[in-house]
Amino acid sequence: MLARCQYGTACGLSTATTQLTEVAQVSTASSVAPFGDITSGNSKCIVGNPNKYLTGKDANWIWDNVMSKYVPGFTNLIFDQLVTNNGSLSYCVRWDTEQKLSKSVASKFQVMLTSQINLWNDWLTGYDCWPFEKIDISIVGFAVKDTGLLDWNDDSLGKIYEGILDDKGIPKCPDECYKHQGQAKSADTSACQGKPFDMSLWPSEKPGEGAIGTGGDWGQRVEVNDMLNTMDQEQMMVLLHEIGHGFGLPELYVDENKPRSDFPSSVMDEDLKLTDADGWVLRRVLENIKSRYDF
Repeated sequence: MLARCQYGTACGLSTATTQLTEVAQVSTASSVAPFGDITSGNSKCIVGNPNKYLTGKDANWIWDNVMSKYVPGFTNLIFDQLVTNNGSLSYCVRWDTEQKLSKSVASKFQVMLTSQINLWNDWLTGYDCWPFEKIDISIVGFAVKDTGLLDWNDDSLGKIYEGILDDKGIPKCPDECYKHQGQAKSADTSACQGKPFDMSLWPSEKPGEGAIGTGGDWGQRVEVNDMLNTMDQEQMMVLLHEIGHGFGLPELYVDENKPRSDFPSSVMDEDLKLTDADGWVLRRVLENIKSRYDF
């Protein structure tokens, strides 16, 4: 599983994992995530250690023993894309299903993505001089096998791409519009006839073998029915989990990735909601890659 989840590829959330969770933990992120015990002294950039739910040693262990092995060499994390884009991300939707998509439902995708990624960003705001209080999301296109699956035909929600398929026959958005082709910071998109995009939202009938979702720097592939059934919820477990992989977080339902057997629950494990464990591990990533940036 770990080999499969190296960045630039995909990390997945299994259907078995989602079935294990019956009760969400109450320790969740809010718009003002706690700074814990501040350790930065008089530095203008606040950093700290958790003082509840988990310990600083827990968060450090996950960085030292897991994330430090792949994150430093990977420079297209969501962190990197946000810094390049000054706090915004553009998405193209890959509609990988024979289900029809109405304009009224499709028009909710932007709000859905905005709300979920900002649950993660709540843990970054004000921490270690992270400069973005809110992440702005735009949807610039929809890729489909057949436009007959859509009940609109104009570009009011973004350009519609019909019949552009990958090597498995799955609709995709044009390579020439992908801003990070080859994991580039900013690839040449001059041949793009629409608007360039950073990531893909990929609702799919089969998002991975035995998985209800996969995710990485390229975006989030999620089981379409799960997404449609939960998109009005405040927190969407699968989408949150896959966004977490894009930030560099590992599978925390894998025992080898946790410092102890009773490590607190997290959305990167089995929880239905983002918890302090997710937030502090996210902060450890920022602390360790901040030297890439000028803030």
